[in-house]
Parts: sequence; C-alpha cells; structure tokens
Amino acid sequence: MRNAACLIAVLLLLGCSHIPLIDVGSTGTIDQCASRLSKGICKGLEDSYLGVSILVSAPVDAVTFAPNDFGLAMQEFMIGAMAEGNANVVDIQLRKEPYINCSEGLISLSRDVSRLRPDIRAQVIVVGTYIVGKEEVVITARAIDYTTNDVIVSATAHLKRSEHIDRLLSSREQVQLFEK
Repeated sequence: MRNAACLIAVLLLLGCSHIPLIDVGSTGTIDQCASRLSKGICKGLEDSYLGVSILVSAPVDAVTFAPNDFGLAMQEFMIGAMAEGNANVVDIQLRKEPYINCSEGLISLSRDVSRLRPDIRAQVIVVGTYIVGKEEVVITARAIDYTTNDVIVSATAHLKRSEHIDRLLSSREQVQLFEK
C-alpha cells in the first residue's frame, strides 16, 4: 500500500513539472526540518504572493491522512519559522472555537478549505503530508493559492527518525477534534 502511494506521489509530481519543487535536504531535528521547509516555501512564492496572508495546516500521513502529534508539532514549528521570516501567517488557533472537521481531524485544514474561506482572510494555504520510511520521514509541504487551488510551490525535506520522532508519529492516531 505504501509503495503504491509513493508511486502515485511520484507520478503526480512528474505530471506537475511546472510547479517549482524545492528539495531542502536532510535534517536531524524537527525544528530544523520545519525551518527548511518554511524557507523553501517562502523562497518559492512568486512576486504576486509576497506579503499575502498565509494559513499553515498540520501535515498528515500521506497514506492514511491521519493527524497526530508529529503533524501538530511540525505545524507549530513551521508557523514559527515562517513568522520569523516575516511571512504574514494567519493563526486560526487564536479563535474561540476551532473550525475543524470532526470526522477527519486536521485534514479539513489541508483538504476542505472551502468551509474556512468565508471566515479566514488568507490568500495562501500551506498544506503538507509525510511518508514514514525505515530510517527517515519525508515531508512535503505545498503553498496553494487559497482562491484558485493552484499549487504555487512545493518543498520536500527528509527528517532522520529518532526515538523522539517515533513517539510523535505513533501518538494520538485517533485525534478527537470538534467542529464549530
């Protein structure tokens, strides 16, 4: 099943060769990985997207689309890195109630953005997935035009697995989140 998902991902990338793909290399810590992905995304934003509001979602497992602590931690580090790089990041977590689809968890932030559009003033959304390998986790983040759903830029990083990363990956497989 994972091999099929990897093959589909490669075929999709080949079919979308006009989209800038930035490979930011291998890192040893989750914060370094998030920082490199964020810099790659910001670097690849076209001139027309510079200075716009950006929403960052939590990366999910590319095979199951299940959220977990790894994705939540990566999201937090990416928000911090993008804000540190002077990106105008919109943080919906400042709201009194989250706008999250209960049946699919944080997947709504990366796949069902139409429900958020009326309330969130962002022009770009950063979505991400990851694939867990034997020795590393491959994380791909994409900046998507919030109004047209066009992929603007994609960045990929490789994170070496460690005991800490494995704990984050295995936790909270059935995250319970609630919808407004």
